Amino acid sequence: MKILMVDDHALFRDGLRLLLSSIRPDAILFEADTIADALSVLQEHPDLTLCLLDLNLRQERGLPVLKKIRFEVPEVSVIVVSGSDDPSTVRACREAGAMSHIPKGLTSEKFLEATNRVLDGKIFFPHEDNDAPPSSNIPKLTPRQREVLYALSRGFSTKRIARELSLSEYTVKDHISDLFRVLGVKNRVEAITRTSLLYLRPQ
Repeated sequence: MKILMVDDHALFRDGLRLLLSSIRPDAILFEADTIADALSVLQEHPDLTLCLLDLNLRQERGLPVLKKIRFEVPEVSVIVVSGSDDPSTVRACREAGAMSHIPKGLTSEKFLEATNRVLDGKIFFPHEDNDAPPSSNIPKLTPRQREVLYALSRGFSTKRIARELSLSEYTVKDHISDLFRVLGVKNRVEAITRTSLLYLRPQ
């Protein structure tokens, strides 16, 4: 099992490492203190299971940090570890695809409980209804649909998308149709507008 810790405080990462080692001694732990480094690790290790993410990094802050990771590597489970327990922030993290939100002031026992539940494939938000499903406002796209969406956002034609993704034009048209259906839109402009606030491609 591989776990990534994203936090710009080395001392806090040291504490996380000790806690994680106590429940998953066989886990391979990676560390990053910027979103760029985090994405690099995630791309190098697509089999990562879990990402522990602080939203308030020095160079980049807030939900865009979470959305970038969810866009690039939607398969990895994300636990937001935050200094804030503001209900609106917690709700926004859940709607953006986080599996859990753990305030840094929470006890180590609660942290371990949340981590174990997420590793078991469950959602866990302290003080919230964990049986409620994530917001349906967030469309769930396949990796190929995300690639097509990103190409559309760059203004690529069907022919160029086919060339970039090594697909036939007919296959690309099928993917675009599926993408429109999932997003509930009718054209490329609507697709880009629908997702522009949800998925942010890193520069």
